[in-house]
Amino acid sequence: MNIGIVGLGLIGGSIGLKLQRLKHTIYGVTNNNLNKKKAIERNLANVVSCDLGILKECSLIILALPIKDLIYPSNDLINAIPKDAIVTDVGSIKEPIINTWGGIHPLFIGSHPMAGTEEKGVESGFESLLENAKWIITPTSKTNSHSLKTLSKLITSMQCEIYKASPKEHDEAVSLISHLPIFVASSLIKTANAEKNESLLALTQRLAATGYADTTRVGGGNPNLGLDLAINNQTNILKAIKEFKKNINEIESLIKNNEWELLSEKLTKAIEIRSNFTN
Repeated sequence: MNIGIVGLGLIGGSIGLKLQRLKHTIYGVTNNNLNKKKAIERNLANVVSCDLGILKECSLIILALPIKDLIYPSNDLINAIPKDAIVTDVGSIKEPIINTWGGIHPLFIGSHPMAGTEEKGVESGFESLLENAKWIITPTSKTNSHSLKTLSKLITSMQCEIYKASPKEHDEAVSLISHLPIFVASSLIKTANAEKNESLLALTQRLAATGYADTTRVGGGNPNLGLDLAINNQTNILKAIKEFKKNINEIESLIKNNEWELLSEKLTKAIEIRSNFTN
């Protein structure tokens, strides 16, 4: 297939590398000439351009853009997409994006690969990023069945596991497992850095090892992503924060009141529950 990718950052670049390996011809669009040069050097697509006009060659187009640019797309982007091309996105929220694109393009299907690192930009993508990743498709009652089959086949060919959910269900679920952790990790980083004693702070920073790095990784990523998520998935994220505060307050109370047996039970239960989220 001739496949267009608008945005060759972490996700778009990784998809471009993977789909080239699968013998598709990739037309990649970057936002400026510097990124175009870097994308060409890294072979992120067969054809790389800042001109959206190259999308006319494509029968399937993947929009790998920041959330705000998906919700408020430029007229140039809208007009460049062929009416008979299948279009999907990789945004980590779905309802607002689908509300926009459902009225723009008849063959739009919302989707979201659950993969990433804290890196961003055209230098961050790598071919194996999506291997064994969970990729959520969020069809609606208006979704074209043939387009859905074509997109599903393409995603499966990238060694991804497909899940289907409504846009609403998607946004509720990822607020708990993907969006909330960004804000919790950010708070953990600020908490560790709050020490006023400079020598103690320096020691704390030197002692931070892989456990701390793993726990806080998502808090060290793209701040614009966190902001876009908070703005556009506000209700679900606030609900998740409320539940988190309830749980951390319970732990605080148990420690304050020396209720070690109950604390042990709570920690043990969390270990048991965790296996349901890490299979």
